[in-house]
Amino acid sequence: MSSSSSSASESDDHDQTDGQVDFFVYLYRFCIVNDFLIELKSISETVNWEIEEEKHTLFNRVQFLIRNWEGPLPNLRDIFRIEEIDWLLTEDVKNKNDTIYGGYKFVRFVVKTGYKDEPKINEVGKPLLRRTTAVHHASRHCFLTDALPNLFKIYNRFDVNYTDESGLSHFHAACKFGLKNIVEKFLELGQDPNCVVDETGDAPLHLALEMGNTNVVKMLLRNDADPNLANAQALTPLHIICQRDDDDENLVDMLFELGNHKYQPVRVDAGDKLGRTPLQLAVANFLPNLFNVLLDRGADLSSFVFPTEGYFGETFSREDSHFDDITLLLASDTLIIVERLEKRGYELNRASALTIIKYFSKRRMFEISTDLDTKLYDDEEFIIETKKWMMNSSLSLYDVVRLQPKKAEKSFTYTDYYQFMHQDYFEIAEEPRLACATHMREIIMRRFCRRWALDSFLELTGYQLPILCCEIIFEKLMNKDLCSIFMAVADQSS
Repeated sequence: MSSSSSSASESDDHDQTDGQVDFFVYLYRFCIVNDFLIELKSISETVNWEIEEEKHTLFNRVQFLIRNWEGPLPNLRDIFRIEEIDWLLTEDVKNKNDTIYGGYKFVRFVVKTGYKDEPKINEVGKPLLRRTTAVHHASRHCFLTDALPNLFKIYNRFDVNYTDESGLSHFHAACKFGLKNIVEKFLELGQDPNCVVDETGDAPLHLALEMGNTNVVKMLLRNDADPNLANAQALTPLHIICQRDDDDENLVDMLFELGNHKYQPVRVDAGDKLGRTPLQLAVANFLPNLFNVLLDRGADLSSFVFPTEGYFGETFSREDSHFDDITLLLASDTLIIVERLEKRGYELNRASALTIIKYFSKRRMFEISTDLDTKLYDDEEFIIETKKWMMNSSLSLYDVVRLQPKKAEKSFTYTDYYQFMHQDYFEIAEEPRLACATHMREIIMRRFCRRWALDSFLELTGYQLPILCCEIIFEKLMNKDLCSIFMAVADQSS
């Protein structure tokens, strides 16, 4: 045989072998694809849906199957009933943190299949709206909200607003979590922007404001959402804004500018069920910008009552791993509010001062660290880092923490400290920042503590000592000691 014919024969054999390999690969993949479909159908038919354990076993098997899925996607209606798909979607949402599967794999799989939910119809042909879906479950847990956009691809009938037993609806969920496009679709199809959650009385505007969803708030107000509507606790949208830990006045401006067209005026001094006004909540939650804008919008300071101990600072009652950082920030925020109140003409009385000092004590703001003394002189990195950060045009953070509290007190206003805390402080490297924190806190609180201790000390001594002598005594005392004097006299007076 010639070399050319031999070569041709080898080529034919090679092509034939390649063809056989391709066929077997195709056959294998074909069998695997069909096994996926058969297995999914099989496990759906063998489960007893009345037994919870079997349902959960099914869920785990489905998760494993779709995790490795290849080939054509199934028509889920041929395999599961609507109620069963609902349950699987809900279970997927609940199992978001599952260490093996997780990540809403079933939700994403259902979206890929093109499955769309269809409502059940009553005897007169109207959709049944009372129904709990995976959307409701996801919306009750803030950490699950990344599932909602995909869920709304499944539950995509925006003329049908499914509502659970508490009165929470799909529309409420979309408003709460800032799904602007979904909210818009509901509104275009005639959804009432003032529908409330039966259980809480919260309107869509309450829910959007609670989460700070500015774009949804704008859309609701432009579609006639009522800026005065109160919930079951008589909290208006203004109350909701002032309960948050975000001192952004833009939401208040939005209520007045977009909400005044139909519902005039916005009730700036409305009281909730406990009689608390938005202005009181702004003070209690240390929101100086909101405090100012509420007064500029007509809030009545003449009838203002300082918040009680029961809710003063309650937004910040949680513990934090960076305790000194947080309490330094709270000291600054508390005293800027005092400064703003007094600049507007409000006279702080002893009862109000007692509320503040009890709050300082409860938050352990009088604790002192000795770590700073070593670092001021021996830690070169600390010195370099703290010299970089300027508290004002002439004094760095390093300069300030070396000052005696009396001198530092005269060098800065509460506004100076507040601006530094909110603009620069958390940019400082963590170790030097925390080393400075307790000393900075002592400086910031010094003026307030000394002021109220002096008044009490004079009373305690029957006004026999000159103020200068009192000041000399006070120079040797820490804030904790000063406040003990104040509280001793306050207790005698009560």
